[in-house]
Amino acid sequence: MNSAAYDIDPAGNVLCTYTKIKTPDGESIKSEKTHVPLGKAIFYAFLPAGYPYSVTDDYLHYQLYDSLQAFSSSIASLLANRAVLEGLGVGNASQSPTGALVLKIIQDTFSRMATILFAHRMGQAIEPECKTYRFMADLFNDSALLLDLLTPVLPFFPKVCVMVVSSILRALCGIAANASKASLSAHFAKTGNLAELNAKEASQETVISLLGMLAGYAVVHMVQDRTMVLYWMVTLILMHLYMNYQGVRCVKMLTLNRQRATIVYREYLHSGKILTPTEVAHRESVLRNVNGQMDSKDGDYHGYCELGSYGDVMTSKAWGYHAYKFETPDYYMGVWHWRSKFFIRIAMKEHTHPSTGPLLAWFDAVANAYHFGSALKNGLGSHYENEGPHGYVSAEVKEGVLQALRNAGWDLDDGQLETSSPIRVRTGGDVKRAPERAAGVVPPSKAD
Repeated sequence: MNSAAYDIDPAGNVLCTYTKIKTPDGESIKSEKTHVPLGKAIFYAFLPAGYPYSVTDDYLHYQLYDSLQAFSSSIASLLANRAVLEGLGVGNASQSPTGALVLKIIQDTFSRMATILFAHRMGQAIEPECKTYRFMADLFNDSALLLDLLTPVLPFFPKVCVMVVSSILRALCGIAANASKASLSAHFAKTGNLAELNAKEASQETVISLLGMLAGYAVVHMVQDRTMVLYWMVTLILMHLYMNYQGVRCVKMLTLNRQRATIVYREYLHSGKILTPTEVAHRESVLRNVNGQMDSKDGDYHGYCELGSYGDVMTSKAWGYHAYKFETPDYYMGVWHWRSKFFIRIAMKEHTHPSTGPLLAWFDAVANAYHFGSALKNGLGSHYENEGPHGYVSAEVKEGVLQALRNAGWDLDDGQLETSSPIRVRTGGDVKRAPERAAGVVPPSKAD
């Protein structure tokens, strides 16, 4: 009787079949490798092992758009580089190589200073808003390309200023692109294959860049007139931005940042439904509503919310605004209102859970904003003093919401609501570090 065994890859594809057969001399094993068509083999050479099961379902769509935007960017970069070389005097015997070197040194100096400052100021905000910063990186880069086109026609000092600004924009692009790509790659990798995923992405970029350079070589030779160069550049940049926008739009992040948390809880207040990451991705904006913007149910009141310090909430005064401040077991909150505008600030207490604590406080802020018109009729204090439609939901209901979010596919262990170094409020006279915090143990909040 024949029996068989198989070698399979992480995706379950059969690599080789082993069949045990009987022969006059006894038993033997016959092996037969699975034939893979050449086209399919080349295709899988640029994808992570175990694809599509080793990555999220939005990986391929993003990579296709990313490849197309890289192709158009490669051509645009060649046109811009030619303009820069022309502006530096390449081909002009009257220009000094030393002058070009000085310009390069000035560019690098400002570029590196901008890199340090941007990484310091915005480094922690990139991961929660990785889709926004991935798109902004290309906005920075394309702006630099357009500035490069000006270098051949400018006098020396304006040229220096333009080249410095261009180098700064490229520095911002480098920080935003590399950091946001790291966050996106961590999202795509499902089976601990982050290193391999990055290696395969580098292979993809190498091939696309090569094709882009070949196409760009033909474009550079055909397009000499400056007006036509401008038309080509604008066309390529628009194509580049469109492909990048579509790419980040199709990413379905599983973590809740400020915008996604607002979308999810606002829909829950409106219909009682918990949205999935796919549904939120369709509603999420890449450039708008990324700073904690919130609206009332009727749309008459608009504002924003931010997480801050105790002083931001309890000692801050906004001229002309009506203020209401209160304390819960887990946080301090302040609500400021003036005409159709409002803003909310939250200061988290030290004992709260590092991920779900800020999330539940943010949900309360969304409830404040959602019922703002109704609450004003009874005073801002009605948000906290009343239960039900004008106030906060109970801790038990919040627990149910958190469980429903986990069931819908959201990752609540990775808190991404805070875009700067987290600040917690410690009350009482003891300013020493709490023992459980020093030991790395975080006590659960009452809402958890």
